[in-house]
Amino acid sequence: MFSESWHYTIAIVIAYSMLILWVGTGRWTRVGKVRMDDYFKVGPGFGFLVLYLGIAGGFHTAFAIPGSMGFYHSHGVAFAANILWTVFTPLGMIYFIGSRITCLGRKFNYITPADMLVDYFGEGKFRAFIAIYTLSCCIPLMTANIVGPATLLSAGTENHIPYWAALAIMGTMVVIYVTSSGIRGVTWTTVAQAVWMFIAVWAAAFWCLNLIDGDLMALFTRVRDMDPAMLTLPGPQGLATPQWWATWPVFGIALYWAILPRGFMFFYSAKDVQTTRRIGLTVGFYLMALYIPAMVIGFTAYTYFPELSGTGADSSFPRLLAEYAPAWFAGIIVAGGLAAGMSSLDADTNANSAMLTKDVYASFIKKDATDRHYITVGRVFVIFLVAITVLAATRNWGLVVLMIGVTASMITQLLPAVIAVTVPMKRVWFTKAGITSGILAGLTVALATRPALLGGMLPAGIRFDPSFWGLVVNVPVALIVSRMTTQPDPVAVARIRGALNEEFRREA
Repeated sequence: MFSESWHYTIAIVIAYSMLILWVGTGRWTRVGKVRMDDYFKVGPGFGFLVLYLGIAGGFHTAFAIPGSMGFYHSHGVAFAANILWTVFTPLGMIYFIGSRITCLGRKFNYITPADMLVDYFGEGKFRAFIAIYTLSCCIPLMTANIVGPATLLSAGTENHIPYWAALAIMGTMVVIYVTSSGIRGVTWTTVAQAVWMFIAVWAAAFWCLNLIDGDLMALFTRVRDMDPAMLTLPGPQGLATPQWWATWPVFGIALYWAILPRGFMFFYSAKDVQTTRRIGLTVGFYLMALYIPAMVIGFTAYTYFPELSGTGADSSFPRLLAEYAPAWFAGIIVAGGLAAGMSSLDADTNANSAMLTKDVYASFIKKDATDRHYITVGRVFVIFLVAITVLAATRNWGLVVLMIGVTASMITQLLPAVIAVTVPMKRVWFTKAGITSGILAGLTVALATRPALLGGMLPAGIRFDPSFWGLVVNVPVALIVSRMTTQPDPVAVARIRGALNEEFRREA
């Protein structure tokens, strides 16, 4: 039956796929009640372990396999800054901000990010703006989450599964269990995928060390001899200046991670505030434990294929697997890559379908339909979003990490709005018009700055992440416009701040 080595890889991938479909459509993941809030979020909520693995697995995405490995291949040890930042930034963004989102979501039965923001700032077209804007932010990320694993699957099967077929397989799987089970299927499959991904990345690291006789220092010596810049700042391409090193993991990764729509959905689905806080204190260590083996893998791939650069860096590890790994082992790693991509693609798809359903369709198109009708519409949006993602992935957009960076530049511009709602202050600093103006101004600057950064056109001393530059413009614009426009309803502000003060009064 297995006359060719790649048959083993396909067999393992099939077994993994069946496992995920079984988990995602299992009896314990099925929606028990035909209610929109039960389909898009969970009540009474997930406990610590399930939500921990759901959030952790959802964070790494294709960033884990092969994105971070490709970035180590291109930029060397400078990328290791993420090891530190991914431990400390969840402390702030999940422990402090995420817990407050959990509090408000449980208190007022929010489903989407726009629910929280419009409850504070006011309804109108602002709801649709937030929904469409966040969806636009997520498209590059969703594309990255399917491009990397599809590339890995194609290479791991010696191209017997073409790239386009790999895209179709991943998309079909996500559609099946997301439409079947909503947020429950998303979370439980992400738990399984997080475990598989963790094992796969560490197994791949030890296999890579075995290729160089198990000597970690020999690996670093070999890298240094090939290009000393790989082990120093700003790296061989001059990108990772200290300024970039300090801001990219914070503004480009950690902040966007916490305020992505999927982040809101997970926070809303937490059992209680303390569950979210415990995750904030500990989830960074899971993330750190994946960056370390990713460096070993990326450096090993570099020593074998130093000629690969640019968009080719993401393919270095898939190529290493295809040429040197036993087929059965390649199958395990390829399945780990699928886990990395689908663990976020499914969550993003569910969250964005919720926004399109509730914030656009139910708010502006058909306001008086049944929950069953809205769930059906949500499932249609799932198919639509996955189809758009697959079609987008057929184009060569560049490095996975850089695609994620585009999402980061965009979604980070929502930070002032989120802080305005979740951090009670003595006065109201931002209005709906101010937030809207700030987002658009920050978006323009962030997207304009990114090509300048990547092209080396920014002087080294100001080479901060584009997300940071966007916020530098966003905040003052939002403040100025807010001073000249109508303040949010004081009753709504008092109600939200009262809920937060009641929950967190012991911290005052």
